[in-house]
Amino acid sequence: MERKSRRYEFEGVVLDIPLHYDSLADMYIEEYPDFIENPVWTRDGHPVMASVEDACPYCEWDEPERCIDCGSCRFYTPAAPHTLMGVCRHEKRLWAGRQK
Repeated sequence: MERKSRRYEFEGVVLDIPLHYDSLADMYIEEYPDFIENPVWTRDGHPVMASVEDACPYCEWDEPERCIDCGSCRFYTPAAPHTLMGVCRHEKRLWAGRQK
């Protein structure tokens, strides 16, 4: 049986994210790769991150609460609606070897 997946294409990145059926939730749930262990970069050199990753030292937020994860940072942009992955746009997180 072929495993289900969902394809995302954004900013020069193509990712096929595997789906896992959760019988308790009665729905398919995306299984994101470990973007820290296996980094993925956009064509402009921005890192792809899961919104639930712990905040980095460059995290900034607009709310008075503490910035605790990537998803709460003002530099984080979701890759698509209803997904937990996106792009970090902080200039200090740019990949120095990116191609222009």
